[in-house]
Amino acid sequence: MTYDHLNKAWKIMSKVLLGEEIGELEEYRGYLTKHLEQVLTKKSAISGKEVTLFTHNFCKDAKFICNDEIEEYNKRLRNLKLDINEIKDIDSVLQALSDELYYCGSIITGNCNEVNKSDGISNSVYVHESSEIYDSKYVAFSNSIRSGEFVFGTNWSGDDKFLLKGYETSMVVRCMETIRTAICSDCYYVASVDECKDCMFSFNQIGKRNLIGNVEFPQNEYKEMKDKLISDIRESLKSKKTIPTMVDIIRDGYGR
Repeated sequence: MTYDHLNKAWKIMSKVLLGEEIGELEEYRGYLTKHLEQVLTKKSAISGKEVTLFTHNFCKDAKFICNDEIEEYNKRLRNLKLDINEIKDIDSVLQALSDELYYCGSIITGNCNEVNKSDGISNSVYVHESSEIYDSKYVAFSNSIRSGEFVFGTNWSGDDKFLLKGYETSMVVRCMETIRTAICSDCYYVASVDECKDCMFSFNQIGKRNLIGNVEFPQNEYKEMKDKLISDIRESLKSKKTIPTMVDIIRDGYGR
């Protein structure tokens, strides 16, 4: 049920950003999770059910539990008694204790509903395969989101709506492939831009609009070129289910 709601939200966002639906959410898993740390799943040592975790760094032979198994786990610890051979020295004590200390995942707190395969979620609804999501709704394949709506494939985002593949963004609306961007709307493939509107393939700009490649155009010319570029992006995504990301372009240089 959670995925169905997210899939509908994905199609709504596709229309908002790209003018048309581009297919099913799951078809774009590879693109949406690229350059993001995906959640990890393990088995609970208590029940055997799936545990979702947002970190991948664990000690060897680590054991795991779900957050809703805390009470049972605490009861086990209260009843734990080390025998005389386990308290003969500090190494023995630490070894005995380490066998009983588990990592906790699938942590969902506050007023949450429809959260699937996620960890570190608070006061959020309709969240899928994401971690550290707070006060948000309709979020999938994302990490560290605060007060977001319709956010997909994004990392470190705050107060954003209709955001696809954002990195370190704040207060952006209807944006795609943005890095270190704040207080912007209707921007595609931009980095280090603030207080900008209607910009594409632009960098290091403040308070600008109708830019393509850092060049300002009259509004009617900008719209014509934007429509053509959006069509190219949309058709490429529909046919390939992926497209070069801003990280690819900045880090590796597209086509080099």
